[in-house]
Amino acid sequence: MKTCFPDLGRYSSIFDRLMRMYYDRGLSEYEIGWGQQFYVEYIYDHPGATPQEMASYIRVDKATLTKSMKKLSEIGYIHIAVDEKDRRIRHLYLTEAAVPAAEQIKKIHGEFYRDFSADILPQDLELTEKTLQKMADNINRRVWHRMEVSHEK
Repeated sequence: MKTCFPDLGRYSSIFDRLMRMYYDRGLSEYEIGWGQQFYVEYIYDHPGATPQEMASYIRVDKATLTKSMKKLSEIGYIHIAVDEKDRRIRHLYLTEAAVPAAEQIKKIHGEFYRDFSADILPQDLELTEKTLQKMADNINRRVWHRMEVSHEK
């Protein structure tokens, strides 16, 4: 068993770049790309979600979320509503203009999964997903811990 990082890191980087290209190409007519597709899909699946819920699920910082929300608002893809009971809370909704993009995202997900999982056994895909989730959880704890420590100074 290999115990060094370079090959895993290289393949992760290659996979990330190819995935970005795949999604950017598939979403080019919708004025969004890889970066915004996560947010559009989340709001499509969770109408009325708060920015905090979405940031926690997608695992992004407030600045990244704010930048993406600004872009989606500028192109007319989201509507932000103030909570009736607590005016500090915002709820996010897709506009009708965003629905075709959300549907295209779902379509691309299916095509991408079909393409990258070709000739891979279902149990191997399941194990890979569980392993990647564990890796993400491991590094997420370290990265966010470091960010919290640096903000305390």
